[in-house]
Amino acid sequence: MESTAPPSRPPLRSLITRTRRRAASVVLTPPWLIQRYFAASAAATILVLLLILAFLLRESVGFLPAYRSELETYRRSGLEFCDIAREPLKHQQVLASLLRRAKAATADLICKQELADAEIAFDAAIAPVSALLDQLGAIAQQTKALDTEAHTMEATRQQLLAAAASTQNEATQKSLLAEAADLKAAPVDFSERITLILQHREELAAALGSYTVALAHAATKLPEDTALISQVRAAIPRHVSEVKTAAAALKEWQWDRHIPWHRAIVAFFFGSHWITNSPWQDFYGFIPLLVGSAVIALIAVCLATPISVVAAIYTSQFAGAREKEIIKPVIEFIQAIPSVVFGFIGISFLGDAIKGISEWDCLQWVPGFPIQERLNMFNAGCLLAFMAVPTMFSLAEDALNNVPRAYIDASDALGATKLQTVFRVIVPAGIHGILSAILLGLGRVLGETMIVLLVAGNRIAIPDFSAGPGVVFQPAHTLTGIIAQELGEVSRGSTHWQALFMIGSVLFAIALFVNWCARAVARRFEPCRT
Repeated sequence: MESTAPPSRPPLRSLITRTRRRAASVVLTPPWLIQRYFAASAAATILVLLLILAFLLRESVGFLPAYRSELETYRRSGLEFCDIAREPLKHQQVLASLLRRAKAATADLICKQELADAEIAFDAAIAPVSALLDQLGAIAQQTKALDTEAHTMEATRQQLLAAAASTQNEATQKSLLAEAADLKAAPVDFSERITLILQHREELAAALGSYTVALAHAATKLPEDTALISQVRAAIPRHVSEVKTAAAALKEWQWDRHIPWHRAIVAFFFGSHWITNSPWQDFYGFIPLLVGSAVIALIAVCLATPISVVAAIYTSQFAGAREKEIIKPVIEFIQAIPSVVFGFIGISFLGDAIKGISEWDCLQWVPGFPIQERLNMFNAGCLLAFMAVPTMFSLAEDALNNVPRAYIDASDALGATKLQTVFRVIVPAGIHGILSAILLGLGRVLGETMIVLLVAGNRIAIPDFSAGPGVVFQPAHTLTGIIAQELGEVSRGSTHWQALFMIGSVLFAIALFVNWCARAVARRFEPCRT
């Protein structure tokens, strides 16, 4: 038998050349380049998102320790002691305001005189307590100022020492060290200075007791009941109880009690006061801003949802070709209008219009009417709803248009009418997209800044929910508005600066959570595919 000759192999150089040509042809193929471009764009987006998160965390990570340090100074200087007594006395101003309103509302001269006497008695009752608190507050403020000055000098001294260590010039180094030596300040002796306040502890508690007795006596001089006077009579027992509780707390207060690490977390996330640039004490409470943002967002979503969903249903299922050419561009054009323009509309037109309508006699049954503040949460919610409609409309219409044609054909085959097909087949099948549109519209509303800054009223306080549905006509501040309003006025690296970035970090987390909810809803209601 003849042996079969083995096949000839190409030379090694030829194989290398062929491999290089094949690799070059793969790399330079247009589909491969497009794929890599899209992958790089996605990676860049994720990288930018991570960089934003890292920047927010870097600027806000030191806030909680710094705030805890400020709260510790607030306690050790005696400011907390004064505020324990000062806080319930603020309600006396509410009582006095109600008396003045009752006096202005009555036409009876005898009743006016009795109300004036009661007002004088109220002021005379609180005068001794206020005078003593002013005296103690001045001592506490001076102690805090001395401690702040000592910390500032120490920080400056550390900077000078660091500069002296980094310089190579001997003369400059000696000059910096000499300046650092001159700036050395002794720490404040809190135990010595707090004695000046605590020696008046019994006197202040006695003054509060006398105030409650005088207040109860002044209440007996009130004239016959009217609506406002009844409010005063009902508020006095609660106010007296608060003052007595404060007097008992003063006796148990200790200036050197340790502040735990979680106190700053609780004070920030559950605090009811946001007070900055105060000569007394700065407080960074998250709740008033969160409640304002939540109420305004709820108003906007409640107004925008029926409008956008109904418009999406009509456009996708009932409108003709010419109607679609008009409706869709007009609604989507709203997104091109700057938000500051909506703010101008709210200030110059909508606020006055809503306030004028609230004064109509036929609408006095509406809770909150007549409106006291022209700029309020309802005004902001209406404008934000108008801005959210394009987003919700576009996403809801896409969801309805993406319903499988087989569902519609099956419904028609069973003899369903057009309305039955729309509301029993198409809308339920596209509900996941509609709910996602609502959630993404909520995210759009929560992130808006200019409108709420211009027309929400910017009052940093928790709205009075005892007013019922009328609470929507009260002014409020928001998370985004406080950042835009105060960020340009704070010192970089200060506690106030870090608090604003902490707000930004929370907003970032809320936005991610809303988008995650939208995706979860879409996956939950999405029909199974085989």
